Amino acid sequence: MALRLVVLSVLAFGVAACSSPPPAAPQVASLSTPASASATSGTSAPPSADADGGRPRHRVDETAEESQRLIEPWRTCMKDHDADVDTQPNSIEGAEKWSADHKAAGDACRSKLPLLPWGMDRENPAYQDNMHKWVQCMNDQGMHVVETPDNDESPWTYGSDTQPPNADKIEHDCEVAILGPSDK
Repeated sequence: MALRLVVLSVLAFGVAACSSPPPAAPQVASLSTPASASATSGTSAPPSADADGGRPRHRVDETAEESQRLIEPWRTCMKDHDADVDTQPNSIEGAEKWSADHKAAGDACRSKLPLLPWGMDRENPAYQDNMHKWVQCMNDQGMHVVETPDNDESPWTYGSDTQPPNADKIEHDCEVAILGPSDK
């Protein structure tokens, strides 16, 4: 889910990130949202709809169909403003340029762009603790990942080129177990 959400952040905030899932396995998980002033442990409820302008918010446990339904109004708006998100390049540099070239569409459609799940949102006071527990869970399940707390683009990266064959499932299961409670 993390990489699907990155595209949203690129277009909304002009932050460098990768496009929709690349043909090969990703090398870095990226969660790009505006950084908060501080991140502390503890659970916190997501901001109210009024605080975020009524924008919808993804959940880590949503199905692909739910994600599509949530994002479709934004995708339609972008296309209506001559910015077909399916044409976004699959590279950081390409995504940055595409985002800059389609800034007017991004601005016009921002209110329809779903926010990241609250557990992945840097505005969540528990963000750092969530990322630490997510990495720990993945490592406990046999993956080789390391935290990158000083990297604004990615809270973790692969620590090895060799990952278990079920790494995607491990990542998702840990994501739901650790970050999912923040969505409630």
